[in-house]
Amino acid sequence: MKTRKQKIWIGSFLVLLTIVLAIGQVRISNERNFTLAKGETISGPLLIIGQNAELEEGSSVDGSVIMLCCNLMVDGKINGSVFLMSGNLMVKSHAEVDGDVKVMSSNLSK
Repeated sequence: MKTRKQKIWIGSFLVLLTIVLAIGQVRISNERNFTLAKGETISGPLLIIGQNAELEEGSSVDGSVIMLCCNLMVDGKINGSVFLMSGNLMVKSHAEVDGDVKVMSSNLSK
């Protein structure tokens, strides 16, 4: 049975996902493994489902990163929050996250 906190977190996550998709400025990655290379910028939120992702040093996302399943390695800048459900999040030494970091059924390491 899920705790009240888990239900609230899942509900909040689904509301956020719905809002992001409704805005229409979201980048959805469909590559097997996604890499945002040095010097690359994504304007708006980034949604990654079922794949590994890496945000290299010198890259940036001007919005939140929402990830369902798999692994996320951040060494770039995120001008928003990180939401990870079921996976691993590694925050490396050059990483900057301006918003919150929320993980559920996941591991966080620095």
